Amino acid sequence: MNYICNCAKSDFSKRNFTYWESRDTTSDEIEVIDYLKNSKLDSKNILHIGIGNSFFAKQFYNKNFIYGITISQREIEKAKSLNLINYKVLLCDKYSKNFMFELNNKKFDIIVDTNLKSYSCCKKSFDFFMQNLLGKMNKNGILITSKNGMKWFKNLRPKLSFNLKKFFHFKLKEVSGNKQNILTINELQNLSKRFNLEFSFDNKLCYLKK
Repeated sequence: MNYICNCAKSDFSKRNFTYWESRDTTSDEIEVIDYLKNSKLDSKNILHIGIGNSFFAKQFYNKNFIYGITISQREIEKAKSLNLINYKVLLCDKYSKNFMFELNNKKFDIIVDTNLKSYSCCKKSFDFFMQNLLGKMNKNGILITSKNGMKWFKNLRPKLSFNLKKFFHFKLKEVSGNKQNILTINELQNLSKRFNLEFSFDNKLCYLKK
């Protein structure tokens, strides 16, 4: 994958990495799902970044179209095995230039990413991602993120692991990252002003609306 910065990175596309496809849905994602269920979605184009076990898609695929982004090939395989209509998944690092190309001219009514900045390698990469991401919003579109997820600062590292079910396999391991990847309310407010968006938040989630 191609990047705007020169930071050292692991190439996760070369191996069949396991990550979140068999793990429980995070509480952050559940909070987003609960919020969206109250909206009674119908015929919406939704972008879900970080598909995990595809539980999110299973809640909304029937009446909406969902694009899912992940860096884990095993998550892709899990998503495809569900055979959900209106659900397309892509192997892509959101911070890369490929993110722009993979989605072409697509626009979305709803974008969900519970960890906007947590895994970013640098500010330049994060700013590039946000510019591309917010450019994917339809008129009246909304970006939703988790306030809890804003506190994370993680890196992903490839690891050869072993268990009796999978034997030797490659997985993505979370390690401590850069504290500068904590995303503040003030940063989101500045982004909203820069891109002329309406910003709001409650005790669990933050929203940027076009």
